[in-house]
Amino acid sequence: MIIFILIVSSFILGFYFNNLLKDELNDSYIDKLISITKSKQIPVFIEGKTGYAKNIDVKIFYEDLSFSENPKATILLINGAAETMIQWPDQMIRTILKNGFRVIRFDNRGLGESDWIKDWSKSNSYNLEEMARDALAVTNHLMIKKFHVIGYSTGGMIAQILAINHPEKILTMTNLMSTGFLLDPEAEKPDSKRLNQLKKLIFSYRNKERNIDKVLKFHFKLDHLFSGNDNYVFNYEKQIQKTLYEIKFRNGFNKRAFDQHRRAIKNSGSRYRKLKTIKVPTLLIHGSDDPLVKASHSKKLASLIHGSRLVIIKGMGHDFNKNFKNRINSIILPHILHYS
Repeated sequence: MIIFILIVSSFILGFYFNNLLKDELNDSYIDKLISITKSKQIPVFIEGKTGYAKNIDVKIFYEDLSFSENPKATILLINGAAETMIQWPDQMIRTILKNGFRVIRFDNRGLGESDWIKDWSKSNSYNLEEMARDALAVTNHLMIKKFHVIGYSTGGMIAQILAINHPEKILTMTNLMSTGFLLDPEAEKPDSKRLNQLKKLIFSYRNKERNIDKVLKFHFKLDHLFSGNDNYVFNYEKQIQKTLYEIKFRNGFNKRAFDQHRRAIKNSGSRYRKLKTIKVPTLLIHGSDDPLVKASHSKKLASLIHGSRLVIIKGMGHDFNKNFKNRINSIILPHILHYS
């Protein structure tokens, strides 16, 4: 009976909060949610073999996961800007592992347990090419000759560079919600309302004295800012737990990471011309309601990458919402299985 009451209560609270998210996040409710989550034990989000690879003088932290002694192939996951490797959906990784693959994920430079670039400035910044070499350093360190690469958002841009520069190493490429030239003046612009909300959120966060609750609330709101318009279902507790895990068991959050990665994107310019040279089997996935990187970006990619397959998921935004994880897995798995 108690379990039934808990399930019903969770459903009601979830429905209530989901409606709140459509308008404005209710601060008092988020505070309560954070307080409840903090009182519970934090799960372990890194359970595989870990280590460091080195790209010249930059150390890159990685995790190596496998359920099989003889995996079908290796999959390299590359996450988006200012997000660490633990932001990959656990369900997606488990599904890939259960299908006999080895999974490697890592923290991009400036994040998590990889090196934070101390002497970074706008005049002394890096680009996506260097971040792609970080990814390659991980595979070289682990002596992986060929691999599938899956990247989302900025990670998709880095994956493109790997496919352009090192096609002999890439079995397949999958891009989620990415682009070949984010700053294309002719491209469809991001949702201005969401961008204004982002600026307001960042300004408020940077100009307030921060404690752990403020950090948790900032990241909670940030996680929901670029959702789509479908009937979203959020795992609020896990989102807060991952933020707590970063703070308590890793290096916390580098407040300069977003600026650094944004500058890396700007420094790298357009890949339109080089994308035409890609011959590796390519899968492109994008949400129809992505407010940050519009779906037209992936349509442009599809027109440039010969033989690529484009799937637009109705209602999905610029995130990995619970509603779409099974759908994403069902699209990616046949792609990588076919070429393994």
